[in-house]
Amino acid sequence: MKTPAEVDQIAENVIASYCSSAGIETPDDLRKACELLISKAARAIEKYNGHTKSVEVLRRTMDYVATNPMPVGGVQ
Repeated sequence: MKTPAEVDQIAENVIASYCSSAGIETPDDLRKACELLISKAARAIEKYNGHTKSVEVLRRTMDYVATNPMPVGGVQ
């Protein structure tokens, strides 16, 4: 696997491309599309790593987002 920095940049590019392809026009469109993406990613983790591991990843992600807020509209 590539380095964490490389994988982070790939993820940014994939999300940008996904949002563009989905025709995102509003913040609510973005929320809906990203929620679907999160769900699909969780199911992919579950398929190959099991239900417990998938839920563990979602909880870690939730904890990180809850304790590291980003201002609405972009990066700090």
